[in-house]
Amino acid sequence: MDKGVLCEYGCGRKALYYFKYSKNWCCSKSHNQCPTLIEKNKKLNKGRVFSNETKRKMSETRRGKNNSMYGKKRVMSEESRKKMSESHKGKTGPNKGKTWEEMYGEEKAKEMRKKLSQRSKGSSNPMYGKKRVFSKQTRKRMSEGSMLKIHILEERYPLFSKIEELRYNPDVKGEIQVHCKNHNCPNSKEQGGWFTPTKIQLSERIRQLEKPDGNYGGHFYCCEECKNSCPLFNNREHLRKEESEKPYTNEEYQMLREYVLERDKNKCQYCDKKAEHVHHERPQKLEPFFSLDPDLAWSVCQECHYGKGHIDECSTGNLASKICK
Repeated sequence: MDKGVLCEYGCGRKALYYFKYSKNWCCSKSHNQCPTLIEKNKKLNKGRVFSNETKRKMSETRRGKNNSMYGKKRVMSEESRKKMSESHKGKTGPNKGKTWEEMYGEEKAKEMRKKLSQRSKGSSNPMYGKKRVFSKQTRKRMSEGSMLKIHILEERYPLFSKIEELRYNPDVKGEIQVHCKNHNCPNSKEQGGWFTPTKIQLSERIRQLEKPDGNYGGHFYCCEECKNSCPLFNNREHLRKEESEKPYTNEEYQMLREYVLERDKNKCQYCDKKAEHVHHERPQKLEPFFSLDPDLAWSVCQECHYGKGHIDECSTGNLASKICK
């Protein structure tokens, strides 16, 4: 090739390739890649509508071996990678933080959501009829991720974690164990035993202790025999009857509670944090006639209520197991 030969398609750049069929020199491997022809084709194709057959052919030329990038590794700069990463995270772009309603209008957004929902149903779902196979390592990770953790229970449910003693099963990784409430059972705390409760048992015990509608029941039992032979479980009806015969109404108790909290300026008398409970110096269960005496009650936070107020003989567990006469 003569060093003075220029591209014969009008760009004026140095020619690098010779086409034997057209007998022309070009600056690019394909004449359509010449800058002059690119601009010319843009103007010609502006507003042009292609047929479905033409679109199909154009699409096929970009697939597999017909694609000019087939078998080549695309090398991107660090700046380009950063821009792509940010655009995928929604940090950039004109539609950042916008909903479909804001971008397309309510009617179109509703239609798009409907189509998206239909695609994931039945045979329209790409995974329809296929069985997803996970590796052993993936299954192990999924199993460990779904297990409850003791430190999470302690953070979310402070009262439950103070009343119930928890530990991990030394033989099974990640499995939580508790004590059976029946003191005659080998799995009880008195005999140094442990057993693994079901998820329903854990959730029910947490609800009874932490939720407003709980009654401090739902104790852990390792079997039906332990539950039926436990004195605490059998005396539950007796305790309910006693509670229904309290010498004060719920409205009177709520008035006392509001008065004590207001008197103490909603501050815990132990640690000065925000008070949520009213602690009674004389246990309500054992001495119900002193329950409405404001001189024997003070405001406390939840942590101090069961960490400093209900301890030793006045612990929740000891009070719940007593039968008042």
